[in-house]
Amino acid sequence: MNEFIITEDFPKNEIEFDQRFLNATACYQYLFSMKWPQGFSCANCGHQEYWSSKKYIYICKRCLHQHSLTAGTVLDSSKKPITYWFKAMWWFTTRKAGINAVNLQELLGFGSYNTAWAWLQKLRRCTIRKDREKLSGTVEVDEFFIGGEKSGKRGRGATGKTIIATAVQRNGNKLGRIRLKVIPNCSSAALSAFVNDSVAAGSSVYTDGWKGYYGLDKEIYTHYQVFQNKSSDKDSVLPGVHLIASLVKRMIIGTHQGRFEPRYLQNYLDEYVFRFNRRTSRSIGKKFMRLVQQVIHSTKTTLAQLVKTAHSQSPCECSFGLSA
Repeated sequence: MNEFIITEDFPKNEIEFDQRFLNATACYQYLFSMKWPQGFSCANCGHQEYWSSKKYIYICKRCLHQHSLTAGTVLDSSKKPITYWFKAMWWFTTRKAGINAVNLQELLGFGSYNTAWAWLQKLRRCTIRKDREKLSGTVEVDEFFIGGEKSGKRGRGATGKTIIATAVQRNGNKLGRIRLKVIPNCSSAALSAFVNDSVAAGSSVYTDGWKGYYGLDKEIYTHYQVFQNKSSDKDSVLPGVHLIASLVKRMIIGTHQGRFEPRYLQNYLDEYVFRFNRRTSRSIGKKFMRLVQQVIHSTKTTLAQLVKTAHSQSPCECSFGLSA
């Protein structure tokens, strides 16, 4: 995604949304303002004057280069009206617990479940900015596990479970921003890479006593290890990451009825991070605006690509149990 200038233009509630985005013209005008907040600028020659066609193609008056607001984005080649996409983005961002594919299929009247599923997967991929700021200050880091109950070894060495690395910024007694990442194992290499990608240099990083955290660079972070077996108050040991783990599992059970495929788990985590980090926003419409800004700078993604980037061929969701 490219960098964009943040503007503050969004509907404050659903009534205002419905009144504002009644037709395709209103939707394209909003996409225009998100793509060119300072006014049109030709991608080919930089000229600022243009013509527009009935199909919402913007043509540079100098070099005649044509610009489409949806080409090359996740909206590219969609056969559904742009108003449907706007409604989906509104529900996706403003519903407290999110929305699943079955709900979206019913609300928009889709004949195909896979269409609703693909739309939501595409939108989830637009929730994370590549240039987002890292967590800083005091940060808790830990991992938790999602997967069905199986016999055999438990804990960090258990098989058949998906490992989620978690980082939580602490602002005094309150939780700040978070990061969630599916990692292949609990090795020093995997955990150090997660911390380096998620936490700014100079931060104080709190972890448990797991040996995988021994590899954190002491010249970059001040590392504190908290040993649960030595604490008289077990609940006070890394409470932030434990709370986030509980909330993520509740989300999977509540919104998705515990049904999804592990190979798509990162998309669900990205959506949760997007929603959690904007939980204090005074207006629900601001989250909608942020998503539209990122959608307009996204990359085209087909259903085949969604499946190919995972690890099997079927996009259908399946039952996937939870465990600590």
